[in-house]
Amino acid sequence: MTESEEFPEELSDTVKNFHGSLGDLKTKLDLMLSQPRTDLYDKLDPMGKAKMDLVSAYAINSLFWMLLKTMGENPGAADVKKELDRVKEAMMRCKEIQDRAKRGRVDQGAAKRLVSSGLWEPGKSKIRPVAGDGSEVGHGDEQELPRKKIKQFDV
Repeated sequence: MTESEEFPEELSDTVKNFHGSLGDLKTKLDLMLSQPRTDLYDKLDPMGKAKMDLVSAYAINSLFWMLLKTMGENPGAADVKKELDRVKEAMMRCKEIQDRAKRGRVDQGAAKRLVSSGLWEPGKSKIRPVAGDGSEVGHGDEQELPRKKIKQFDV
């Protein structure tokens, strides 16, 4: 019997894909390992450093997961799954911090003015600044505005 007859055909594509992925991983790791880690690390901001650490931890745990799977062992029994979940959770926290930094700031004074002007009650005049420097607020005592009649439509 030859080697091709001993190896199951349904697994040949899977093994070829796995072998190709390992080749890609090797080239990327060689690129990363071509420079000392401290040189790469010093050029990064704190968020970049955190991302680099998280990606490194995830890659190492994923490789260990694959090793256990190829050896026919259960990776869940070695607590690799728990470690991968922990790293994923840290990645999500990192992403939340990035998203929080990208969000716009709310001008609280403008928001209060917008809400208070939007809370007009029927029968009362709107709060408007009194003529002058604009710092005083009138309460509608000077003049009562006519009430508008609202027509109802049959739907």
